[in-house]
Amino acid sequence: GVRMLGKLMKYEWKATWKFILIANLMIAVMTIMANVTVKLDFFSYEQPDVIQFIAIMVMMTYILSMFAMIVGVAIFLVYRFYTSTYSDQGYLLHTLPVDKHHIIIAKVLVSALWIILCEFIMYLSVIILVAANGEVFETLKDGMDSIISITISETATVRGFAVVMSLVAFLFSLFAKLLKVTACISLGQLSANHKLLVSILYYFGIYIVQQILGVIYLAFIAAINKNNSFYDMYGWESMLVSGIVYSVVFYLITWYVMDKKLNLE
Repeated sequence: GVRMLGKLMKYEWKATWKFILIANLMIAVMTIMANVTVKLDFFSYEQPDVIQFIAIMVMMTYILSMFAMIVGVAIFLVYRFYTSTYSDQGYLLHTLPVDKHHIIIAKVLVSALWIILCEFIMYLSVIILVAANGEVFETLKDGMDSIISITISETATVRGFAVVMSLVAFLFSLFAKLLKVTACISLGQLSANHKLLVSILYYFGIYIVQQILGVIYLAFIAAINKNNSFYDMYGWESMLVSGIVYSVVFYLITWYVMDKKLNLE
């Protein structure tokens, strides 16, 4: 079972790494250009108008490249799941003696790894750019320290535990988001026509339901303890529980459609 999962993940990795690498290289190039622009002080009023205009264009392109990477990678991973699972290519995958659980887990784990890598590259890029001016970097570090001390208990042990649990909660939240997409694409396959449109409608429908449930939860917690701050009402505990619950629900929907209702005729 583990060996088959490993093989599927390796296959998924090979099918996706080129696009992700190109997206990250784009960010790397734009980071270098933006960094040079800041270090050489191209924004200074002493510079000619042309230089200032180039500096503004470089920074705008840098910001746009970030958005392009977020949107591009998301669309690519969704498209990859759809084509490799429910198109002609998917038909071949489902004829193999492979457990449906392995297919879903492999695709979600590889997608999650790519998203974490892309987010890390983006944060690193921003830090490198901010660090072009040492003082700003110090300000950023102080800001992060104050956020941690406000939101998380001062006790070192408790703080460490909360940081770890926040990361675990983030991971399950990511799984829930990815599995929501796989569930919506899968549910869309049950429609006779306009499968993609139906998938999108399912996505927005589920999103609205999640927002309503979130509001009900916050109202419930606020009613129980009127002295709670907003953070107490929505700390890592809430994020972790909702992440696990949604991950399980969306996983089961994806598996049920893929295993019981799949018709690739």
